Parts: sequence; C-alpha cells; structure tokens
Amino acid sequence: MPPLINVYSIHDPFARAAFYRRFPIAVLTQALENRTPSEQRNLIGETLYPLVESLVPVFAAKVTGMLLELDRTLIFKLIESPEALKEKVTEAMDVLFKSLVSPTDKARRARCWGVPGSHAPI
Repeated sequence: MPPLINVYSIHDPFARAAFYRRFPIAVLTQALENRTPSEQRNLIGETLYPLVESLVPVFAAKVTGMLLELDRTLIFKLIESPEALKEKVTEAMDVLFKSLVSPTDKARRARCWGVPGSHAPI
C-alpha cells in the first residue's frame, strides 16, 4: 500500500480535490481494513471533504457530514465520479437551504420588507 499523504499540507482546495480524484477506491478500501467504525468514518470523511470543499467551500463540513450518512457504496461512487458528487452536493445544499428557511422566517422577512398579507410576529 502506498504511504498515506497528509492532504492538509496541500493548501489549495482545488489541488486537494484533484489529488483525491486520482485516489483509487481500492487504496481507500485497503486503508479502511482493520480500523474501527469511527476511524473508518473519519478516513472516508477526510477523503470526501476536499472534494466537497472544491464545490461548496463555505458549507463543506456540513455537506460532507450529510453525505457520510449515505451508504458506503454510494459514497465511494461519489469519490470516483465528479458528476455524481456534484449532483449529490446540489441535493444536499437544497435540503440544507430548505431547513434554514422555515415558513415563519419567510413571513418575517416578508413583513420586514413590507409585503402585504404577512402577519408573522417579529
């Protein structure tokens, strides 16, 4: 097995993502052997994070956490396929934004901006 590289020494998120796009799943799978579930999750997260960071830098930690809840086979597909990753990140961002904007928040914003018919308390 090739030595693991500390990708956090690569300061550019796009360069880190490029490194991981060349990171074969077979190497990751081998690195996961004989590790605790917590260590496996951390290693997968460390692999996935730079890829997500290249797409949504501000929300990378949250979106990575959301993606780690998916089936491991699907996560490996996301690591290997930039198109699949982009699609899932877009879905995760949609869910995240919908959860951040409740109907009450929408009504409050509308009332603050003087939209007629919005009666939510501020």
